[in-house]
Amino acid sequence: MPLAIPQAMSDIALRVCSLSATEWGERRAIEMVGAAPGFLELLAKVEKVAGFDEPVLIVGESGTGKEAVAQALFLLGPRRGRPFVSVNCPQYVEGNLTVSELFGHKKGSFTGATNDRKGCFETADGGVVFLDEIGDLQMSAQLMLLRALAGGEFQPLGSETTKRVDVRVVAATNRPLGQLISTANFRHDLYYRLCYFVLRVPPLRERGEDWHFLLQYALARLKARYGSTKRFSQSALRILEGYPWPGNVRELISVATTGYALAEGDYIEPQHFMAHLTGEGETRLQDDLYRRIVVDGGTFWEVVHGPFMDRDLSRREVKTVIRQALQETEGSYRKLLELFRIAPEEYQKFMDFLRHHQLKP
Repeated sequence: MPLAIPQAMSDIALRVCSLSATEWGERRAIEMVGAAPGFLELLAKVEKVAGFDEPVLIVGESGTGKEAVAQALFLLGPRRGRPFVSVNCPQYVEGNLTVSELFGHKKGSFTGATNDRKGCFETADGGVVFLDEIGDLQMSAQLMLLRALAGGEFQPLGSETTKRVDVRVVAATNRPLGQLISTANFRHDLYYRLCYFVLRVPPLRERGEDWHFLLQYALARLKARYGSTKRFSQSALRILEGYPWPGNVRELISVATTGYALAEGDYIEPQHFMAHLTGEGETRLQDDLYRRIVVDGGTFWEVVHGPFMDRDLSRREVKTVIRQALQETEGSYRKLLELFRIAPEEYQKFMDFLRHHQLKP
């Protein structure tokens, strides 16, 4: 059963989790964690189109979980119990190898073909073929795939015999196929064959609080495997809350694992994972703090001083905000009083605070 908190998984996600554990074992259970409207809408579409045989094209950025969506389509559909065969298209950079992987070959059909070999389409007969990153598929293989989609027939490389299979094709890409078509790197007729159903997996930055659910899920998985209970500090959560997650769910799981491994106590602090971010997280936090003072009407004592004394902000984070403000005041600390909404009579208190905690940039 899923380790994630119940409210972070919809009924559809729970069903996918249970079916995947039954189909492939507990260690390969698919836990589609999230409660954002866009993510729930995606799961609802997956459930609706799972019962069809027509091809599906899944689009989304790297790390969003496109393969999990493909597996959910398989598990919720009538082909469950039959093969699910996954092909990583960028893995095969040479045309013959790509065609051989998909459709098989006869002995002697090319150098290194020492035996007859079944391809993924024949292996998956009755089930689903998942073509991951189809935008990188070789042109020669694109033509054969087009024929297979059109008539369900193909010829293994070097064979004169046509074979027929019953498979559903699910493809995924993080590349804009329209641009690839315009540069003659992807067949427009193949695109139209693939896009009966197009499912967009939203990036993590569009999924609201789902990052927090996923973080809890990742820590629960790590605790179940390694035994230690650890959690992110408030300072760490502030950084992650403003982070855009360019690597999406895959990056979040990596950050959680790194922080868990490096933290020696009960709390995961920013220094345990900051080196693994792109640097945008700290910038977003700085901008948020600055906005809360300068735009939203907060004071330095409320927004910065209090959280710093409670150890919810690090010294580096406070210095970064001070440095940004000094750029506005051309280096004048006295002019910071107005910007930070500090009373004139509190100037010495402000400067003593900066000096005592070594916060002057």
